[in-house]
Amino acid sequence: MEVSRMSYQNILVGVDGSKQADMAFEKAVDTAKTNDAKLYLLSIINGERYPTTGPGGYGFVSHSIYDSAIETMQKKLADYKKKAEAAGIKDVETDVKVGNAKVELAERYPKENDIDLIIIGATGLNVVGRLLVGSTAAYTIREAPCDVTVVKTNLKNQKLDIKETTYPEM
Repeated sequence: MEVSRMSYQNILVGVDGSKQADMAFEKAVDTAKTNDAKLYLLSIINGERYPTTGPGGYGFVSHSIYDSAIETMQKKLADYKKKAEAAGIKDVETDVKVGNAKVELAERYPKENDIDLIIIGATGLNVVGRLLVGSTAAYTIREAPCDVTVVKTNLKNQKLDIKETTYPEM
């Protein structure tokens, strides 16, 4: 009896520079290497996807307000890409998007790029923060068109020791 093995071809990891994202990146590289898959490194800057008029019906939001953040993330993604290639990943693509992080990571980008696995770091928000902000990981699990792995440990399966709150105490 032949046992079939699940194989992923297009793996997406959300990268934001946090320790949780670093752990997700490490596991994504390991998974991409095991599956000989293409690795997509995506960073999303929360903001307007396209220029819009202001709430008062005047003004215009210029995309240039995001230029500095985009440039910073492009540099970080270039470093991640070098690490992935050094680890043996043959095909690595990086992208920085401006928009709603949840929608971009969980829905739009996976559909546009035929992603079959999303790897994302778990958030460390406190209970109030999760209620007010919502969890990107929870949204991704619920809405993604593919499998989702939420990373809570490093490659040695040790939980990261970080402060439980990312936002100020309320």
